[in-house]
Order: sequence, then structure tokens, then C-alpha cells
Amino acid sequence: MRNAEARVTLGVTAAREGDLEQAVIHGERALQGERQSVRSLIMTSRELAAVMKQRYSTEPAAQDYLNHLQELGREKPGFLPS
Repeated sequence: MRNAEARVTLGVTAAREGDLEQAVIHGERALQGERQSVRSLIMTSRELAAVMKQRYSTEPAAQDYLNHLQELGREKPGFLPS
């Protein structure tokens, strides 16, 4: 779980620095595998989603990542970023 949280944090940092490709890579890797503490991942994923929406809303890679988050939201209530 800590690994997933760290990856999301790296994704947020990359997105804020203008590196959408790395942001998506880190964000997607964080969402892979089993999550033991969804609550913690929700907080960090919301931050990355917000940065993606704010800075990259028209970019297909960002849209794909956000769609992945929405899919998880449908599968796991409470996960969906606002």
C-alpha cells in the first residue's frame, strides 16, 4: 500500500512539473494490484486527479487515467475522486 501511495505522490509531482507521461505511468502503477487501504489511496488519487483535470483535461492520456479512476469508483464505492 505504501508503494502505491508513493507512486501516486510521484505522479502528482510529475504532473505539477509538466511531465504528463510520467504522471500517468506512476498513477497507473499505483492503481495496479491489490489495495489493502483504499481510504489512504483515495486521498492521494484525488490529488492526482485534480491536477490532471486542471492541467491536462484535453490530453488523451490524462482522460484515460481519469476514466480508469472512474471505473474503480464504480467497482469500489468511495474510491471515485471528486
